[in-house]
Amino acid sequence: HAGAGRTCAPGLSLIGGTMIIVGVGLEILATMAGTVGKQTLRYSKLCETTDHAAFSRIIFSFGLMLNIVGGPILEIAAYGQAPQTLLAPLSGLDVLWNILLVPYTLGETPSVTQFFGCLMLVSGTAMTADAGPHTEPPYTLELMRQRLLTDSALTYIVVEIALLIIGAVYMKRRPTGDRRRGFLLGCVAGGIGGNLFCMKAASSLISTAWHGGLPYVLRVWTSDPLPFIVAGSAALIGGLSAVLLAGAMREYEATMMVATYEGAFVISGCASGIAVLGELDTVSPHRRALYSLGVFTVVAGVLAAQHREGDEWLPHRLRGTTPKSTPKSSPKNGNGFDHSEGSSSPLLQAVAGP
Repeated sequence: HAGAGRTCAPGLSLIGGTMIIVGVGLEILATMAGTVGKQTLRYSKLCETTDHAAFSRIIFSFGLMLNIVGGPILEIAAYGQAPQTLLAPLSGLDVLWNILLVPYTLGETPSVTQFFGCLMLVSGTAMTADAGPHTEPPYTLELMRQRLLTDSALTYIVVEIALLIIGAVYMKRRPTGDRRRGFLLGCVAGGIGGNLFCMKAASSLISTAWHGGLPYVLRVWTSDPLPFIVAGSAALIGGLSAVLLAGAMREYEATMMVATYEGAFVISGCASGIAVLGELDTVSPHRRALYSLGVFTVVAGVLAAQHREGDEWLPHRLRGTTPKSTPKSSPKNGNGFDHSEGSSSPLLQAVAGP
């Protein structure tokens, strides 16, 4: 069936060349958009402590829109061009952009441990990208059915759902601002969002069918309900992950939450690409070993990048300060800027004025 899929769509030999490069470029742009969206969500929370509540709501809507629409559109385009196991590790670049930007945008200073954690994330990302598959067969409706409706895929889905439910139940029992709750919240949001196999299958099917023209695309998508089921599942996964991330970014500092979310996203994306789509089936054993080492390096980088000494990773209002060190009322300048919460944010200082 795969051979028939190749003959029905001319030009698909580019899947191993130019299309891969285009997919990588689009994914890098998606990580940049994701970084802006996540930091905007965090910034909207900091704005709530000023007299700019209306501006905070606008910023929150913009950040949520970037995470639900902007970044995902770029990712859909990227995953239609390249294998999931090649692109998923690139999501770790979001952590790098975040660490580079937060001192200038949110006024958060990454620790030395977080810096080395990010280096490990980038190194692991490079290893998985190098060892992962660099070609893939063109997606057809039959190939989609063969890859998604297997014992391996169904087992992965059941195990993933069970782990997410356990994590959600545990989070409910932890108080707001709790360190373990924050770590699990980031893992659950990233774990859900990293299940990209539905988006990968739908976007690749569109990309393959597009070579036959719009009428052929419509014929493929209307001949079977599976494509719409897969596309709907992808939208549900993306939306749920974005909502969880929005709440997490408003509850915890960006340096901690972005690293945790992206680490779980990468792990989930790689695992689902292997278990559901079988993208490493054609890769040599030594490259599989290197790929596994890269994933473990990413995990270690996540644990380091989300580490903060004491309660430094919490927002200022939730940190364990004594009454003497935390005044009952915070001084404000002429524009109502609160100096006790988020006053170190360069963006907030710009909004507050001199």
